[in-house]
Formats: sequence, C-alpha cells, structure tokens
Amino acid sequence: MHKMCFAVNAFPIAQKNCDYDGYKISFKLRIHFRVFMIKRTFLLFLCLTTLPCFPDCIKLSDSSEFIELTKYLEVFEDISNKVDIAQIDKQTFVPHSGNGFPFVKDVDNTYWVRFCLQSNASSSIRWMLENADPHIDEFDLYQTTPAGIKLIQAGYSRPFGIRAYQHKNFVFDLHVGPTPQWFYAKIKSSHHNPFIFKLTSNNYLIWYALNEYYLLGIFYGILIIMAIYNLIIYFSLKENLYLFYVVYVACCALLTLSEDGLGFQYLWPDSPGLNSVLAGIAPLLLVLSFTFYSKVFLELKTNLPKLDQLLTWMMIVYVPFFFLDLTVFKISKDFPIYIIPFSILYIAAILCWKSGFRQARYFLLGYSFMFISIILLLLRMTGLYHLNTILSVYSFNIGMVFEVVMLSFALSDRLRIIRAEREQAKEKIIQQLQENERLKDKVNRELEEKVKERTKEIAEKNSLLENANEKLKDQAEEIQRMNLLLDADNRKLQNNVKDLVKARVMQEEVDFEEFRKIFPTEDSCYRYLAELKWEKGYTCRKCGHLRFCDGKEKYSKRCTRCRYDESPTAYTIFHRLKFDVLKAFYMVFLVYANKGKITSLELSQMLKLRQSTCWTFSKKVTKAMKERKKTISTDGHGWSYLIMDPEEEDEN
Repeated sequence: MHKMCFAVNAFPIAQKNCDYDGYKISFKLRIHFRVFMIKRTFLLFLCLTTLPCFPDCIKLSDSSEFIELTKYLEVFEDISNKVDIAQIDKQTFVPHSGNGFPFVKDVDNTYWVRFCLQSNASSSIRWMLENADPHIDEFDLYQTTPAGIKLIQAGYSRPFGIRAYQHKNFVFDLHVGPTPQWFYAKIKSSHHNPFIFKLTSNNYLIWYALNEYYLLGIFYGILIIMAIYNLIIYFSLKENLYLFYVVYVACCALLTLSEDGLGFQYLWPDSPGLNSVLAGIAPLLLVLSFTFYSKVFLELKTNLPKLDQLLTWMMIVYVPFFFLDLTVFKISKDFPIYIIPFSILYIAAILCWKSGFRQARYFLLGYSFMFISIILLLLRMTGLYHLNTILSVYSFNIGMVFEVVMLSFALSDRLRIIRAEREQAKEKIIQQLQENERLKDKVNRELEEKVKERTKEIAEKNSLLENANEKLKDQAEEIQRMNLLLDADNRKLQNNVKDLVKARVMQEEVDFEEFRKIFPTEDSCYRYLAELKWEKGYTCRKCGHLRFCDGKEKYSKRCTRCRYDESPTAYTIFHRLKFDVLKAFYMVFLVYANKGKITSLELSQMLKLRQSTCWTFSKKVTKAMKERKKTISTDGHGWSYLIMDPEEEDEN
C-alpha cells in the first residue's frame, strides 16, 4: 500500500524507487491520476460558471451625484423574523435581477437589503441614501463605522421626529471611506412596498427635494383654490352639487396627504398610528364622496334609475364590508375592493354621455385621467407595478389635478346649460306675457268703443226723452198709465220669449242633463277637443315638426324638436276659458241651436253663470257663426266646427 501513496510533486521519485511490478502499478496510477486531474479541472470550471454573480462594490466618484442602487442590491428574506444584525453575515443574500424594484412579497416576513460602497480618498462629496417609498412601516439602516455598527431608524409606524432629516422620504447620511463598506437595511412592512434606494449627493438631494416640494405645493394649491371657489358658488346658488364637489376635493387631498407623506410630516408627526387609520379610511371617504357627487351630477335617478339603485345598495353593503375587510378578511391588501364602485361609475358616465346627456362630456374626460391614475396607484400599492418615474410615483396626483380641473369645467358647463334653458323659459314667458298684454289691450279697446257707443245712444235717448217730456207735460198722467201698460206688456213679452226659447230647445230634444250624458265630465270635453284638433295628424305650430310626445297637461302634445307644448284648448274658441268647459260646450250648443238669438240673461239663468260672462262668450260664439255661416250650412258637422279657431282651419 505504501507504493500507492503519492503526491503530485513526488510522483517521479516514487517511480524511480519502484521495481518492475511497482513500475506497472505506478503506470496504472499515473493513468488514473491524469483522469482524476481532468475530472477535477472540469468540475472546477463547472463550479465557476454556475456560481451566482455577486454585485460589485460601488466605487463612488465626484463625477456623478446620483446613482440608482437597484441593480447593486442583495436581498435576504427572513421567514422566522428573528435574525438580527449579529447573525446577518451568516445568511445567504440573493442579488436582485430584473428591470423592476425588489419589493415586499410577503407582508408577514422581514427583509434584509445590503449593498457595498467605496469612495475615493480625495472625494469631497457628502453622500446620502434616500428610500423613495415613505410607506414602509419599519426601516432600520445599519452601517459599519470605526466605532462599531451604527443604527439609524425611520418608518411610517414610528414618530416622524426620530428621522435624521425632516423629509417625507427616508433620508440617511452615509459615511463612505476608501475601503469597501457594507450597509444593511432591515425592512418590515404591512404592504407590498418596493425598495427604491437612491444614492445622491447632498447638493443633488437639496435641489431635488426643493423642486419636489414646490410641485406638491402647486398641486395642493390647485385643490384649495378649486375647493374655495366652488364653496363660494355653493353659498351663492345653494345647490348641493357644489358642496358634494368640495367634500370630494377634501377627501382627495386627505388621501394624497396620507399617500405622499406630507400629512405625516406637517399635520400629525407625533401620531404614526393615524397613518394606518387614514390608509384604510381615506379610500372609503373618497369612494363615498365621489359616488354621491357623481349620482347628483349625472342625474342617475332620472337617466339611469336602475344603476342609481344599484350604487345606493352597493354603498350600504360596502361600508360595513370595508371595515370587516380591514379587521378580518384583509382582501384589499391583495385586491383593493374600492376599484369596483369606481368602475361602475365610469360605466355610468359613458352611458349617460351616449344617451345625449351633454354635461357628462367634461365629467367623463376628467374621470378618465383619474381612473387611469387610480389603477396605477393600486398596481403600485399591490406590488404589481414598480417603475420609479414621475408619472408612476405621482400618477394619482397628476390624474387628480386633471380631474379636479375638468370637473370644475363640467360644473361650469352644467351651469351654462341650465342658464340657457332658463333663458329660453324666460323668453317663452315674456312672449306669453306680451301676447296677454296684446289681447288685454284689444279687449280694452273693444270695451271702450262699446261704452262710447252706448253712452252716445243713451245721450240721444235722453235728448229725445227731454223733448218728449217738454211736449207731453200736459199728458203726463196718460203717459204714466201707458208706461204701466207697456211694462206689463214687456214682462209678458219676455216670458213669451223664454217660453219660445225653451220650446226651441225642447224641439232639439236635448236639455243640459241630456247634454251631460254626451259630455259627462271635463275630461270627456278635453278628449273631444284633442280628437277634433288633431284628427288629420299633428303638426307643430312653431317649427312644423310632425313628431310629438305627451305634454305637461292631459291630452296636450309636445313637439320633440323644439319642445313646444300645445294644450287641447289652444287655438280654439275655448282658449283661456275662465269657467267650466262643460258649461261652455253647452253654451256653444245653445247659441248654435238658437241661431244666436238666445239672450245672455237666459244663458245666465240656465247655466248659473254671471250675465256678463255669458254675454262675452256668446258674442264670441255668434261671431264664429257669422264667420262660418257658409261652412256650417254645407259641411253637415253642425256646432262642433264652431270650436276650432278660424286661423287654424285656414292653415289646415
């Protein structure tokens, strides 16, 4: 066995000391040795090619003031949550690969992130580490110094005052020397937050932070201006829609304050527990305020009543489910359930716009920006989207600015449309008042002429009576007696006239009670008028359009083009009638049946109306009879043709 023991350098010496048999054995060993060396070389090559490529130590120089550390990071996932800084060197770190950021994949585990830095001995730059996601609950940075390991803490669940710098993100001083130095970050979070590590110089960080805070100030300034402007409009118009808009803008500001970290920095720095509360409550308030605002703005109760009821019931169920989800189910960590009502409202806006609701155009345009930004925000919060661009980090803010401005335009457009409709209504009222004034002047002129004629007639009669009195002074007693006789004759004559009228009516075999059997109610009269007016079809008197729908009053018709509403009494003898239409029908019949010779006194006694009312309407009927004398006598329709206005009949 001693002949078989050898070393690589002693192999020739062992060969000289062997005999012939030993030489054979050494020859065989030499062959086996060469095979062994070939296998060892192959295995060594295989191991070198398959070992992971660890990130190089970053060498800092004065030529660069900003470095993205993503590709230099190594990550270790602590499943036990018990590893501390003393044990971290014994753990296996995995270099990050891929285009995105490493992030918290499992919220129940702790993550360690490390990177190596080395600077030039002559470098004068003061280097800073910034983590751009401020929502990590616990962030501990360990760095090795000559005095030992230094710990710097920050986090969304810790008081803001413990941070090294009063910045909304996590910012740390790094003491980098000419020798390679490892830095460790211990991360624990309840959300899928990305690890956005950026290495910047002090000057670059100050420049970037000032610009970032300046733009955020503009953003919140726009929200405040829009809220105050619409609040002033609300106090002026007393319309709840503007108040809903102000509440919605306030909820948007509350959500963004909790999202970008400014609220934690300036409003509640000593209450870190409020961050988790607002992170859960702010989306609920945003959904509720936007739902109420959208329902009122889009007028869903009128335009889409079924969808309006669906949203109402969804909000009733959503509120308790939301709190149960925060405490029990915790579904929103993987799938934010508040995207559902936002999606339904977006569909409702599209349907309203397609149905011709003009006010929905600006609403839909602004909401499109907001909807896209909400989707990007949710993807980033759930860990599905990790790009670190200005559009991704502040996508919600940008979308909200566009939406707030567009919704303000939508409110202005809605107000403009309402004002235009009111102006049209005012113009119609003014036209109607002018028409009423014209008719009143016409009636007054006619009454004045009749009063003048009557006054003149009375004056002539008085003159004749005075002359007669002068001539008949001597026969006063005889005249008195004759007057008494004449009065008696007049009374008899009036009684005879009444009997004759009654006889004529009776000859037609239709009295008021029998007439009421034909037209028992006012509704039957209006129905008859509508059938008589539009028996040849409907034509709008304003624009000539042929299509119509039901109007405001019963049996009225409204033009579908110009929206002109025409009642059944318009353009008839009953237009602007001041008493019962059933009695007016019977009065037309009586005047027609008596060929206009019935007196207003008789009509008043039969219909129990004032004599002046009967006199005015009977004159109107008599006038119509004279104008249509030839038509009535030849067409065979009788008194019904007295109802229609002569101008209407000429047009037809």
